Amino acid sequence: MNRKLLLSIAAALVAISALSAEGGKLTFVIGRVDIDKGSGWKKAAAKTALDEADKIRTGANSTAIIHLKSGATLKLKAHSQVTLQSIGNATVVDVSEGAVFSKINRREANQTFQIRAQTIVAAVRGTQFYFTYGKRERDNAKADLWLCVNEGKVNVTDSATASNVNVNAGEGIIIPTDKKIPKPKPFEWTKKLNWNMDAAQGDVVDKTTLKGAYRNLERNNYD
Repeated sequence: MNRKLLLSIAAALVAISALSAEGGKLTFVIGRVDIDKGSGWKKAAAKTALDEADKIRTGANSTAIIHLKSGATLKLKAHSQVTLQSIGNATVVDVSEGAVFSKINRREANQTFQIRAQTIVAAVRGTQFYFTYGKRERDNAKADLWLCVNEGKVNVTDSATASNVNVNAGEGIIIPTDKKIPKPKPFEWTKKLNWNMDAAQGDVVDKTTLKGAYRNLERNNYD
């Protein structure tokens, strides 16, 4: 085997190793998106590689789409921040503010995916759902949490109130501050969400607002 061939094989192995080491990739960006890899926030662009423990945030009028090697896709709305807590067979994404769409492909029996926020954990395998922070009654208080499911089923648990529910496709929940998770219901506002996660298939920007969602609650008696 000649030297050139050995060098080519070595370069290919290095490239494969680097690809497998990546936790994912930032595949689509509108507006301002920053990433903190442990040394402070820096502006990011599409095709930026992502690793475990990375933090990603979006600015005003911004959208970011992330593909993870675990098979999950995330879409962050404006003013959102997530941490890729763990990636792989057990994928955990911490949401500290804002709103996130999640799409998880069908996975193996030993693979799990969780979205965590405050004391809430949303656990799924194959599904598509939306999560967002709502109102805060006062500074430093826990916020209302909203979750709705477009496909599949999501199990939602709250360690603070020891409550647990399954949310099915077409249903949503609004969890008021320090109260048990309510029974899921088909909320009208969820139909307006932009579930598209692929820019090649059209507009991915979701233009719904929490103000509109709260107005919808006030107008309709869901009890």
